[in-house]
Parts: sequence; structure tokens; C-alpha cells
Amino acid sequence: MADDVLLRSEILKKLRHALGLENLKLRGRVSLQFAVTATFIIMLALTLGSIISLQMRNQSKMLKNLSSKVISAEVAAVRSDLNVFLRAPALANRMVAVLMREQYSPLDKDLSQFEVPFAHILGEIFPDQKQLSLISFGSVHGEYIAISREILTNQFSLLLKDRRTNGYLNFYKGLQSSDPILNQFENYDPRPRPWYAPVGKSKKPSWTAAYQDYDAVQGITVSFSSPLYDGAANFIGVVASDIKLDNFDGYLRASPNLGHGAIYIVGENNELISHSTHEDPLPRMPLLKLPNQESAKLLKPKDSSNLMVKNSAPLLLKKDVKDFEFNLNGEKIYGRVSPVVDGNGLNWRIVVLIPERDLLGTLKKDMLITFIIVLSIGFFAALVAWKTIASITKPILLAAQTARLLAKQEWQPTIAGGLQLKETKLLANAFDEMSNALSCSFDQLNYRIRHDHITGLLSREGLLEEMLELVKKTPDMKWDALFLIGLDNYRSIHDSIGYEQGEELLCAIVNNLKPHLPEKALFARVAETEFVVCLPIDFHQTSLDHLINSFQGSFSQSFNLQYDEVLITASLGVVCAPFNHDDLIENMRNASMALSKAKEKGPISYEVFQGSMAEQSAKKIHLIAELNAAIEKNEFRIYFQPVVSLNDSQVIGAEALVRWQSGQRGLVAPGVFIPLAEESGLILQIGNWVLRESCRQIAGRLKNGRASDFDVHVNVSVRQLIQSDFYQNLENILLEYNLPPHNLTLEITESILIEDSNVIATLIGRIRNLGVSIAIDDFGTGYSSMSYLHQFAFDCLKIDQSFVSRFLDNHKSEAIISAIIRLAAGFDVPLVAEGVETAEQAQRLYELGCQRAQGYHFGRPAPLEEWPQAWCGTGKAGPLA
Repeated sequence: MADDVLLRSEILKKLRHALGLENLKLRGRVSLQFAVTATFIIMLALTLGSIISLQMRNQSKMLKNLSSKVISAEVAAVRSDLNVFLRAPALANRMVAVLMREQYSPLDKDLSQFEVPFAHILGEIFPDQKQLSLISFGSVHGEYIAISREILTNQFSLLLKDRRTNGYLNFYKGLQSSDPILNQFENYDPRPRPWYAPVGKSKKPSWTAAYQDYDAVQGITVSFSSPLYDGAANFIGVVASDIKLDNFDGYLRASPNLGHGAIYIVGENNELISHSTHEDPLPRMPLLKLPNQESAKLLKPKDSSNLMVKNSAPLLLKKDVKDFEFNLNGEKIYGRVSPVVDGNGLNWRIVVLIPERDLLGTLKKDMLITFIIVLSIGFFAALVAWKTIASITKPILLAAQTARLLAKQEWQPTIAGGLQLKETKLLANAFDEMSNALSCSFDQLNYRIRHDHITGLLSREGLLEEMLELVKKTPDMKWDALFLIGLDNYRSIHDSIGYEQGEELLCAIVNNLKPHLPEKALFARVAETEFVVCLPIDFHQTSLDHLINSFQGSFSQSFNLQYDEVLITASLGVVCAPFNHDDLIENMRNASMALSKAKEKGPISYEVFQGSMAEQSAKKIHLIAELNAAIEKNEFRIYFQPVVSLNDSQVIGAEALVRWQSGQRGLVAPGVFIPLAEESGLILQIGNWVLRESCRQIAGRLKNGRASDFDVHVNVSVRQLIQSDFYQNLENILLEYNLPPHNLTLEITESILIEDSNVIATLIGRIRNLGVSIAIDDFGTGYSSMSYLHQFAFDCLKIDQSFVSRFLDNHKSEAIISAIIRLAAGFDVPLVAEGVETAEQAQRLYELGCQRAQGYHFGRPAPLEEWPQAWCGTGKAGPLA
């Protein structure tokens, strides 16, 4: 039945896939019109994007090349103008040097003879070089003469210090010493001045650092100083010429290619020497002390009011920077740094900044307009494509709607409307043929899903659908009771008689049950070995008891099949309470719990569901969950009960017993959790842990002096033993803890011997060949058969405590024990009596010939570390208080 449901699901899935419905659902019902149009738009966008990307890339290259050329031309022009601008001081110095060489004598303390020549040089020879603001001479004796040009008024004045000024530096209103004095400075000495001292020491021409001059303009000034020699080549002083660099700002601003850019010149300390930008003037300072004049600080690029200059300042910190670019308010700025160096200490840098807009002009705006036009064309093309594709895809959309009707099992749809293309017509014809085929297939498939294909009864799904149909006809429809009939040992019988006769047996069972069913009862096969009967609401209790007996009587006789005669039994789980279709699943679960209880009683039993069963089931599930958690929390402990020799009461071994020290329940008895562990499959993990932990502890005691023949007994469950990797795990444990195999005995129950005799016999043989002993536990309580004892090799028998506990008062029990003792002697294997609680029992067992025993008389199970000292050496065991 499950296969039929999967088959129908698979057919529906394939149908949806073939019709495209699955993709429509998964993709949010994206229409073909949208998909095609979107593809067109994406391709168009990719094309336009590629074109724009290439254009931007080419534009970037073009801008870099163009900016490089423009900046190169600008740098060359600035450098040329700057060279002309700076040539005047050197020329003036040479003229003064010729004059002084011919007329000056170191003995002269009066410089009046040079007043007119100096004025002539500055005013007549350099009338147009307005930047040349002062020419001066300082002698080695401290005399000083200079002619200064006032830039704003082009007026000249004399600065003088000689014998006539009595040590003062006088500033005169005119060019003669007889003119009024404007200002005086006492004890002026030119030799320590920055324009004199370096040249006086090195005897080489040099430029001073730029500084703010304290005249009427207070502009940026730089001095060019040259050493002066007389005709005998004796050093007689220094001649210096000052130039005002503010005048060069006008040259920079007048650059024809400046545009929105900026040009500036910085000195060695990154101070602005000249610039094309309009900066705030430096603070005007009163001329109070002449020696502090050159210490004034100049404006630096980072303090500029022009954003381009300010943002370029960090780039100038690298001395080797040349070409650079940066973004300012979304616009790219291109720049270049060009050094200006001569052999006289001049170390300046020209910085040219050109914004992108000066290079592109209106190109960027034109490109934006072109881009908007292209986008408009693309949008119009997409709109046209949308409308065109809508008319083309309309018949296909109709076909998709028709496919949905097919998915709803409406088998006779027709595709109508829209433009009937050739392909659409072929699709409609294919749908008609498919609908006819699917109609037939689904009718057959529905029957297979709703009915068991072997017995013809309703399936689990069919039972529920049948109830739903009855409820539609009769809304208050209810059922009085539910029977769950479970076949006993059907799987073993099926394996014996084969598949075909197994199906024949099921049909025979159904035919035997049907005559006992009341009218309107629902009969279904819900699992391989389980059947459900739902009784109508008017069914009485007396009839219910009679029906139970009738069902049980149906299995009292054997079933005659084609080739065999088979006897099979069944157990019943009954739920006696009115229910409707919504309660079917819950009632089936309750009936399953009752059926499990009935099977515990034995074949041909029944059990009526009680509410306590659900509670017990929940407790069992909860306990299994706790048991699983206990494995993870390592809550299990190993207790060892001594095995003694009855001949001398010496402890010769021990049986390892597992205990559960629960954090919630305390110490849980093995009889509570071991059956649950076996039922849930957790016995494998617990059993493996017990085996490993027992070997570990005993191996440790053997290393600490325990007798080398000490024998530890470990119980092994059926499921644990039949695992394919059991032998390998056992071998690994012995090797891991270095435990000699002869110190380990595995205890198995008689029931193991009939599970799979050939496989078990082979495995036991391999274990014994490894050196590990095999003991048959609880002998006499299970399948005690001489054939099994003869077939399987073993090393020890253990008498179950149920015989030992009463054999002193029961002659039959003593006879059984005596027979088992003689049997063990015949097989030449030792015998261990379990459950010995009194000295009388121990003495009588010894008299009967039993060699070994264990029980409370000798000692209760305890952790190995809590064993009495007598057990740990060679002492005798005795009752444990």
C-alpha cells in the first residue's frame, strides 16, 4: 500500500514536472512573458553596461594622458617664468660685486660713496623687476648699506649703518643719509643675519629660506646672497638681493591653462612660497625687534582655504611623489610635483592641480545626455517587447491553465482562446490523449491505494477515506469499538512456506474472519501482520464478547494451503469506546498498546485497552530516554560479586554486574532497566561498556598483585553477541588493557544457542580459540537440550539460583542439581552455583560435587575498590555484613 501511495505521488510529480507546474510553484509563478522580457532587458543592460564600461575605461586612459600633457606644459611654463623671476637677484649681486671690488676698502668706515651707485642699480638697471625689493651689502666689520624698493609706491629708501650712524641701523625716508630717519635699531650687526652668516662661513652663494617680510606689504621674501672679495681676493663681506615672491602669484594666476585648477610652490619645509589661489593674508605684525623678523611662520598647504590645495597636502609628505590623483566632492583631481633645484641651496617644488572638468569640458554632460537617451530607447524597446511577447505567450498561458485542470484530475479539458498556432494545436491534442490515459491510470491507482492488493481489504489510507465518505453521508456517524488483530510468528511461517503461500495464508485468514463480522463493520489490513475491525455504534457488549471468541476460534484450526498445512495464531487488542473518524489514528495506537500486552500473555490472547496502558507506555518511553541520557552522562557502575571455590572458600573470580546510579532515581535495579535496554537496542552500548570497563578494572588489579588465574565473568546479550564486529571489539579490548584472555569468561544464556546455531557455533569457536572461556548462564531454565550441549563447545555451567534457593527443602530441585553436577562432570567443565545464601546450602552443594559458588553467603556485589582485603589477596571469602 505504501508503494502504491509513493507511485501515485511519483506520477503526480512527473505530471507536474511535464506540465511545468512544479517549476511555476518553485519559482514564484514567473510568467513566460516576464522571463523573456526580463532576459531581453538583462541582455540589453549588459550590452549597454559593457559599452559604458569600455567608454569609462577609455575615458580614464584619455584623461590620464591628457592630464599628463597639460600638466607637463604647465610645469614647463611655470619653471621657465620662475627661472626668469629668480635671475634678477643673481644679476644684481654680480653688479654690486663689481662695484664693491673696485671701490670698497676694508679701511672704509663710511659707506656714503655707495649710496648713489646702489640706488642706480636698483632703480635704473632693474626698473621693471618689481620683485627685486632690496639690494644690500654687509662688511666683515659690521657696516651695512641697502637700498629698498617699496612695491606699492615704487619709492626707494636708504638703510644704513656705518661710522656716521654710531652703531644704529637707520631707515631713511629717501636715498640720502641727510633725509629724515623713519626708524632706528640699536646695535645692529649684519654678520649674524640669515642672509650673511651661512655665506660668510661657506664662502659660497646661497638662497635663504622664504620668510614673511615686515615692510608695508609684509609679503613672502627670499634673499640671494653672494660672498664679496676685493682685488686681492680677500673676503670683504656679503652682498644680498631680496625678491618679493608675491609678485610671482600674479604670474601663476595669469596662466592660460589654469582654469579651475591650482598651482603652488612649496619650500623644503612644505610652506607655501607662491600660489595661484587666493588665500587669507598672514597676520600683520609690528616691527618691534628686527632679530625676530625671519622667524615668522608661513602658510602651509594643509591650512589653505582652497580645498584642492588642502586635500593635496598629505600627498606632499612623501618626498619622492610625482604624479598623483584624488577625489574631491565626487570629482577626480590630477596632480604633479616637479622639483626646482639649483646648486645654491634652492630646493622648492612646483605643484600643479587640474580638476577633471577642465579636461573634459562639456564632454561629461554630453555623455550623461547620451546615456539618458540610450536608456530611454532601451525602456521603449522593453515596453514594445513586453507587449509583443504578451500576444505570443497568451496561448501558452492558456495551456498552463489547462495543465492545472489536469492536475486536479479534470480529465477532459480543452485549450481555447488566443491565437491557435501550430504548436499550440499539437499541445492541445497531446493533452487530450494524456487526459484519457491518466484518467484510466488514476482510477486503477486509487483502487490500489485504498485496497490491499493481496487480500482486497481496505488499506490504512482506504479505511480513513471510507470513514470520511461515510461521514459525508451521515455527519454524526460513529463507531463503537476497534479490534486490532495481530498474527503471531507470521514472519517465521512466511519464511518457511515462501512468498506465494504466505499471500495465500493471508487470504485464507481473511476469509475465515469475514463470516464473523457484523453488518456495516469496516475491515482493513493496516500492516503486514495486523488487521483492523471497526464495529458499528449499535454493537452490544454481549455481542462484543462473542465476537472476540469467534475471532479466536478462527485460528483454532490449521489452514490448508496448496502445498502445506499451517497452524497460526493471533492476539487481539481491543478499544471499547465510541469514536469518530478523527479518532481513528489515536484508537489504532491505543489498540496497538493493548495488543502488545496481549502478546505478553502468549498466543491466542486478547487485552482491552485501559488508560493506564498509555501512562505505562509514556513512563517506559521516559525511562528509555533517561537510560539513553545515562549512557552519555556515564551513570553506570560495575559491581563485582565474588566467585569462590567450595573446597577452600578462596575467591577465584568474580561476576561483573552493571548498576545504574541515576541522578534522579538513585540506584535503579537491573531488573528494571535491562529489559528496557534490550527492547530499545541500548543494550549494545551498555553491554560494550560493561565488557570494556570490567576488563579495564580487572587488568589493573592483576598488575597490582591479584592472582594470575583470577577469572572475571561478563554477561553478553544475544544482540551483542551476533553483531558482526563483536569478535574484533573483544580482541581490541584485550589488547588495549593487556588483559590475558584466560582471565575472561563470557556468560551466555541457553536462548542464544537456538538463534542461529551455525553462526553462533562458529563465533564461540573463534572466541575460545582466542583464549576466552564460555560459560552457559542460568542453565536449566531455558532450552536445555543435549543436542545443543553437544553442538556447542563451552567451558563452564552455571546453575540458576531458582534451583539453589529451594533445593534443601525440595527433593526434586536437589535431584535436578545433582543431575546437572553429574552432567558438568561428564563434560569435564566446572560448575558454578548461583544464589547461595546460607552455609547449609554451600555445604550441601559441596557434598553433591559442586566445585564453585557465588551468592550473598559469600558476599554481595560491590565496586572493586570496596572489596574487603580478604578478597583482594589469598584470604577466604565469608559472609559480608
